[in-house]
Amino acid sequence: MTQPMYDPAVLKAMGQTPEEVRTRLGVELDRFEAQLRGRQADWNITQPGRDWSPAQEAEHVLKIDTSIVPLMRLLLSDKELRPMPQVPGEIIDGKRQSPAELLPSDGGMPYAALDTTWAEHRQKLEEMAARVEPTPGRTFWHQFFGEIDALDWLRMVTMHMRAHRKLLEEGAAA
Repeated sequence: MTQPMYDPAVLKAMGQTPEEVRTRLGVELDRFEAQLRGRQADWNITQPGRDWSPAQEAEHVLKIDTSIVPLMRLLLSDKELRPMPQVPGEIIDGKRQSPAELLPSDGGMPYAALDTTWAEHRQKLEEMAARVEPTPGRTFWHQFFGEIDALDWLRMVTMHMRAHRKLLEEGAAA
């Protein structure tokens, strides 16, 4: 078995219990969305010190979350979990790299999609989060944290959103 690059215990900073994680997710969703809504003027402008615009940050977070919701659903089910390749993630210049399919497009998410695509995404994510519980013995490989269960995947989504919200805040302050 491949060893994780980071200790998954760091994810517990997002909450110890499912209810704490759900609450934190709601807070991070509100904060992230507030950052996005405040960035209309520079929506498609690459942020200082970053490679992405707010539009691309939004699209990336949406892609990550959208890919994880079905995974949490699978972990909460009784469906068979097939073995998957355990490929460690790549780090470049101290930054964890996303798989290519989860990177944003050149244009990112359209600003108008905050009221449609983003709102639908948020609803689906919160509906899934309402069902998430620990799934001991039912885990799925994460490229940086190794085998983690449904609750840790929800923690990871929350931590990821928090990280990108902070990047948006730093870009706005620059």
